[in-house]
Amino acid sequence: MIDRLSQLIFNIYEAFTVALYLRERESLSCVSSVTFAKSFDEKKSIPVEGTLPGWVIKHNAPLIIPNFDKDEEALGYYGAREGIKSFMGYPMDTKGVIIVDSKKKYVFTDKEKKILGSFATLIQEEIEQERRALSAEETMEELYAERRILSLLSALNTAKISTTDVLEEILGLSGGTFCFIGMEKKGRLVIHDVVGIENGDAIKKECHGGESIASVVLEGGRELLLPHGSAYLREKPLFFPNEPVRARQFFGFPLITEDTTFGVIGFVSLNEAELKESAIGALRNLSSLLSLYFTARWMREHLDRIRDFDPVTGAVQFPVFLDVVETMARKKQRFSVLSVKLGNMILYNRKMGAEGTNDLLRKVCQVIRYCAGGNAFVARKSGGRFFVLLKGGETFETRNMMKLLYHAVGRSLAEQGLSAGAGVVELGTVSFPDDSPDLWELFDRIEEKKIRKFIE
Repeated sequence: MIDRLSQLIFNIYEAFTVALYLRERESLSCVSSVTFAKSFDEKKSIPVEGTLPGWVIKHNAPLIIPNFDKDEEALGYYGAREGIKSFMGYPMDTKGVIIVDSKKKYVFTDKEKKILGSFATLIQEEIEQERRALSAEETMEELYAERRILSLLSALNTAKISTTDVLEEILGLSGGTFCFIGMEKKGRLVIHDVVGIENGDAIKKECHGGESIASVVLEGGRELLLPHGSAYLREKPLFFPNEPVRARQFFGFPLITEDTTFGVIGFVSLNEAELKESAIGALRNLSSLLSLYFTARWMREHLDRIRDFDPVTGAVQFPVFLDVVETMARKKQRFSVLSVKLGNMILYNRKMGAEGTNDLLRKVCQVIRYCAGGNAFVARKSGGRFFVLLKGGETFETRNMMKLLYHAVGRSLAEQGLSAGAGVVELGTVSFPDDSPDLWELFDRIEEKKIRKFIE
């Protein structure tokens, strides 16, 4: 419809060029044109400053130059001299301008200006109608995008897709160049996922606290919406000093569980294309859903780790220990296993109570860890039975451990008023494959080689 109106204006005025420009910040973009000029480029934007179409928009007033004798560079839309003799421009508020020019002098008068004003009103109404239709279309598209993202989040929760699959869909909704997720680690923001650009320089790196845009969201626990061309983006880096990217616009939303901010999801524009302000509400809602997802995932991982460890001593559970030993035996790797058994557990429970016995077990585990060293793998099977794995060709020196265990157990018994003779400690150690290449036979050999001693 707008092109048809441009053609009608062109015919009525017998013009050389008719064009409709819309303002985009400090430049004008052509949305419709009819011309005889070969040097006219519809795709070329022209500046507001220093051009006659820009003057019409800035002053929001029509302009007629019946005897155009200026340099044609003042028009801004020709790439060569075209011999223009008359110019007329009519504003559409401050949003756009219709320009008409001719190679004849004195062809535009107040009458022509009035007629062009009527056309300007029609074109403005048509533009608004197209904008409303486009806005409705974009709204529907955003709703469809939200539904797709919700489906992806559901699939993400069941591990059918990755986080980057979801981020790619959300990036499309935002209209940005790229988006990222950062997670808090020891008080700093660490970049976790990036989609939209090459991410090798960013993944797993720490953002400088208080010195980067992304960290501001984490530290403040509030969303940060910076407009296109924001001075704040020129003053601070997005992630790190001297980074290769230069953000033009930024939307950042915190990832929060209860009152604790644990991460950030951010959307960035690196060019003239703006992030969609209409999508802010949807992006805010999606950041809340991602917060729930990451919180749930952390809880699952935390519960999995808890199941792997003994709640009393913090030693690993015996099935986990056994899996490690089986894997090493299957790969023919050398290792040694030490068995530590604390006897009379029924007596301890009866005399010391559950908490007193648990305290004793914790002390025994601490002694084992101290004697075995940092490379040892300590597991508790049940009751007072512990197993220790030492990788490689090293073997256990049991004398110091026996003495320290005697001291720890004897002291605990004395604190509970029990006689020293109530304490019993058994130690046994074997090496793979020296004592046996068969894993189950190896554990049987521990019983054969154990040392049993009462605490005196």
